[in-house]
Amino acid sequence: MGGDTLLFDPRPKERREDLYGRERELQELLEALRGECPLILLLGVRRIGKTSLLKVALRESSQPYIYLDLRVLEEEGYSKIVLYRMLSEELSRLQSSWNRLRSWLGSVKGVEIAGVRVELDWGREGVRLPSLLNSLNGWAEEEGVYLILAFDEAQLLRNMMGGKGRIDFRNLLAYAYDNLPNLKFILTGSEMGLLMDFIGAENPESPLYGRYREEITLEGFDEETSIGFLRAGFLEHGMRPDETTLRGVVERLNGLIGWLTYYGYRAVSEKRVDEEILKIVLEEAKAMASMELDKIVRRSKNYRLILRAIGEGKHRWIDIKRAVEAWSGRPIANPNLTRALKTLMKLGIVRRMDGMYRIEDPIIREVVRGY
Repeated sequence: MGGDTLLFDPRPKERREDLYGRERELQELLEALRGECPLILLLGVRRIGKTSLLKVALRESSQPYIYLDLRVLEEEGYSKIVLYRMLSEELSRLQSSWNRLRSWLGSVKGVEIAGVRVELDWGREGVRLPSLLNSLNGWAEEEGVYLILAFDEAQLLRNMMGGKGRIDFRNLLAYAYDNLPNLKFILTGSEMGLLMDFIGAENPESPLYGRYREEITLEGFDEETSIGFLRAGFLEHGMRPDETTLRGVVERLNGLIGWLTYYGYRAVSEKRVDEEILKIVLEEAKAMASMELDKIVRRSKNYRLILRAIGEGKHRWIDIKRAVEAWSGRPIANPNLTRALKTLMKLGIVRRMDGMYRIEDPIIREVVRGY
């Protein structure tokens, strides 16, 4: 695809010039990163562009940062070994650019520095995260900077809480919030409700309850912005699809930048823009979305039927209930339906607006209609 990053590159963007249509949100995030608030939430459904926005902002912030993609935990296991390995890699990168960090890290029990590598001992007598954060704060204060700790898909940290040897990240964040003024945390979340549950936004027993936080929520592109993105992306490759074709694509893929990018990438790879390419992309996208949904709907038979009902246009609570009961052949208790809908909302799949339940992702809508 060429040496420079292009709009249709499927990887997350890292430069402002490659980030399309997010100037306002980027400015908001940069102002938050340069401000006084130690906790920032970056929210939005899957494939809305959170990671790209975050990476561009980190690069432009002029502050040192640690970036952890917590989706690695899903693939490799929710363990201290995996988490500490990711931290080691980021600290190794950081200390190669900031010479004085080496001595601060070297003072922490369980940290070993060998050349350019920083290793964290994850064993019982190894690194304690409060000690590590204290050291990082001291270093940042000495340098006169903020150290930004960015956790991508932070709701996954909830799977590392509880039990012997586990990590209570809420207490850790609360401790840093109150005592470590040169550390700044940014948490992204696609499963927005679960992220709010994790930080205990509405739970008086949570150590983070009542703490002020900055929140930035990404919404999908409107039709004209989506068309503008496709037009600009194709122009980079000398392609000029007609307006009718682009509107047809946007109508099927909505304003989710992830799906629009994937469509553009496939069309450029095939060197053609036509209905057949759109069909191919829709089928591939549905296969990807179906794999993600399978992990969720296997938890409860009701989830599958509820999603099918909403996908087929039954948006009111009572209409969803009637459809689920008709398809299952048995009654569903009102509290059970309400609880299931709340869970699906927390997972970022269903959204409630004006009393109506909707699925915003057009690909997921198509998948669930086949349930």
